Amino acid sequence: MDRVPQTEPAASQSRTSTASPPAVVGSFTSGTGRLSRGLAAVSSAAGAQATQSAAGFAVALLAAHTLGIEALGLFSILYGALILAAGITSGFVGDSLLVLDRHAAEIRAGLAAWFAVLATVIAVVAFITGWLGGALSVGGALVFAAAAAAYIAEDLIRRNLMAVLAFHRIMWMDLLVLAVTLVVALGFLTAGYRGLVFILGAVTVGQLTGMLVGWYLLPRSERRRVHRPIAWGTVAHYGIWRAALQALRPGQLTGARLLVTGALTLAAAGALEAARIYAAPAMLMVSGVCSYLFASLAARQEQSLATALAFTDRAVRYLLLAAVVCGVLGMVLLPVAGELITGRQPEALTVLGWLGYAMAVAVATPYGLLAAVRHRARAVFLIRALDSILSLGLVAVAAFVLREVSLVPWAAALGALVGGLCIRGLILMPLMRAEATTPAMAGDRP
Repeated sequence: MDRVPQTEPAASQSRTSTASPPAVVGSFTSGTGRLSRGLAAVSSAAGAQATQSAAGFAVALLAAHTLGIEALGLFSILYGALILAAGITSGFVGDSLLVLDRHAAEIRAGLAAWFAVLATVIAVVAFITGWLGGALSVGGALVFAAAAAAYIAEDLIRRNLMAVLAFHRIMWMDLLVLAVTLVVALGFLTAGYRGLVFILGAVTVGQLTGMLVGWYLLPRSERRRVHRPIAWGTVAHYGIWRAALQALRPGQLTGARLLVTGALTLAAAGALEAARIYAAPAMLMVSGVCSYLFASLAARQEQSLATALAFTDRAVRYLLLAAVVCGVLGMVLLPVAGELITGRQPEALTVLGWLGYAMAVAVATPYGLLAAVRHRARAVFLIRALDSILSLGLVAVAAFVLREVSLVPWAAALGALVGGLCIRGLILMPLMRAEATTPAMAGDRP
């Protein structure tokens, strides 16, 4: 977040079946024309990620301006749980859809079957935890379960559009989700219905609309009915580690919010969320570029690892520079824009910590993506699990011992940075050296 040979998909299944993907990112230094195409592709992908995140950002702003500080803290936990659920299904099914041969009948059936199982389990868990946990009424828990199911279904449609590099269609779908969510939410407010449950209801309607429209935006070849046999094992062998990996970061953040709430108060979690909302644009930029990067690396598995790693190093440098620029602008504008954006003035050290977290993710994530594409998802997961444990341990110290919520994002940033550097040094570098020596060893044979 090492795949042993017997659990790796077959070579024919380990490549995305997208026909003739455009040569983009790896050609940044190959001439003006290629540079322009590369920048256009990255901009399109980043735009697609930005439009999706804009819907979430708009909901967060709505919550920040209409909910009290404690309700905002509860919102951060519940909405974080939706992101965690999407991370699980996006990793298990969405990443498998990108990397495996989704046009093979048994793989396609496996993807559909696993999604049905995961969606059902997630909806049931959302209802039980929302109701029995005491945070929501029975009706509110049902709305939360519906929001979870709709959220992960819409996210999977996005992953399918990403697989065919249809980022412009993703942007249209996301803009529709944004518009419908805001219209429904404002309709509730106008009618006098306020509160967390109605915000979750608006999210549900928006995501369902996006899912239906996104389905019709898919090429016909991507909307074929599935039939038996079902490749349960092939999809699970790749997807389970990607799901675990994808769930680590949102799971870590949800765990951090729960620790803050348990050690301090829901109000402290609300203050933490207000600072995160203000710093969100930097994280959205990083996530947008990384979403394109994974699709691009998956489509280029024939490249040598040395070439792919050199490209990933360049991507990290550019991405870190962009994150630093976003961070500087964010801190300069904080005295003026802080209260305007979040409805209250976020604490500067907490905001700076979230901006530092975005920079750490910019350094760490590309290396994890490259290792996952090269079927080392298990090793990536183990490293990411350890860095998440490190982060949560530091969060516990900040919350229970130091009683200082502003240190929470710094703890998350440190863990992410350590994990990314370990992935490069402990997974990718040895793998590259082994790949480089293999031809020479073969050449020595009679």
